[in-house]
Amino acid sequence: MQAAEFEAGRLLSVWHPDHGFVDKAGYRSPSWSKGPLQAFLPEGYPTSVTDDYARFQLWDSIQAICSYVRGILSSQAMLTGIGVGQQAATPLSAVFQFFLRDLSGMLGGVTFAFLQGSKLDVYAKQWRLFADCLNSAGLILELASPIFPSLFLLLACLGSVARAITGVAAGATRAALTLHFAKHDNAADIAAKEGTQETATTLVGMLLGMAFTHMFNGLPWLIWVSFLSLTVLHVYANLRAVRALTLTSLNPSRLQLLVDTFYQQGVMLTPVQAAEQEPLAPPPLQRLLDRRAEQPAIVIMGASLRGLVSSHRCTMSQLCNHNADQPYLLAPTQESVHVVLAKSSQPADVLEAFVHARVTSLIGHTMPSPSSAQECPSELRAKQWMQMHWQRLLQQIQAAGWETSRVTLAQSDITAEWGERLSTHDE
Repeated sequence: MQAAEFEAGRLLSVWHPDHGFVDKAGYRSPSWSKGPLQAFLPEGYPTSVTDDYARFQLWDSIQAICSYVRGILSSQAMLTGIGVGQQAATPLSAVFQFFLRDLSGMLGGVTFAFLQGSKLDVYAKQWRLFADCLNSAGLILELASPIFPSLFLLLACLGSVARAITGVAAGATRAALTLHFAKHDNAADIAAKEGTQETATTLVGMLLGMAFTHMFNGLPWLIWVSFLSLTVLHVYANLRAVRALTLTSLNPSRLQLLVDTFYQQGVMLTPVQAAEQEPLAPPPLQRLLDRRAEQPAIVIMGASLRGLVSSHRCTMSQLCNHNADQPYLLAPTQESVHVVLAKSSQPADVLEAFVHARVTSLIGHTMPSPSSAQECPSELRAKQWMQMHWQRLLQQIQAAGWETSRVTLAQSDITAEWGERLSTHDE
């Protein structure tokens, strides 16, 4: 008789009467082999997490160590700027400066969370990279603060604001990434092991940071060379970590990339392929770059029907007549395509609305803008394209491994109803 043992569906070992339990590679598995790793890896690893987990954690640990080393170097500079070791410095003055620095950081973090909090999980990659780059900028300001005594407090406060924003963005995006990594509803276990990994990297970073400060004490130019070298490694590791992520959820930047590639080349990108090409700039910066590069009009999901009509961008009859049979309304302009979503719209409708709007933008980019309230040729061509290709595009998106049941495309909660939809609406 034989027996076998599995973990999360993966064969671990086979039992033989003569040899006992033997792992599938043919070697007896020591009982202690997983002990130390269990403190750092989720239960059931690697089958309990996504395939990109190990690559991301490796590069994330490297960038974290760089951050902790640089944090100690900047802390030493801050203490020097405060006046530690100088007879003229007073404890009250030091406490007051630390108070102002911490207060500015708190206010900056709260303001950033208010302005961008709802978008952090939608653009997890972009805000994650932004947070780490901003952290580098904050550390540089703090390291440079003793060089400019008259600007010390200003630089210290700006550095504190940068690091506070980093904390908000990194924390929010980490929650979104934890949910992505969890394959077996084990987000809590992954978050706990992330904490132990962070503790280990913090310890390594602190030890290296203390070694750096001891070796380079009194040699500011060596401190700056080391700091800038670590900053380059920090940014590189962050780029590799973010590129390693193969998210399967559809946000505006990923879906736009899929639509553009399918429209222009007739092929559908997989999550792995899209991860290598997805823009990594945060949305405000990406919109600015697109405008300067004269890219096709941007898609604005969840536009206000009242706002469009009140601003005279289009008339009510123009909107409803051109889109009466759809669960969304399109209002193209030269710079953007506004999408008004129906209150009864489902995720599939939101997905179709974005694709329709992006195709309208791509076609309109090569055609003149409309000069009257009549439907312009780009809208007619976009409708024809959707009728011919939408179902095939949707099938290829699903076949490539993208999630279509949960999309994060709407930029606001504003919806509307019109025509016969309104007359049959209960409320």
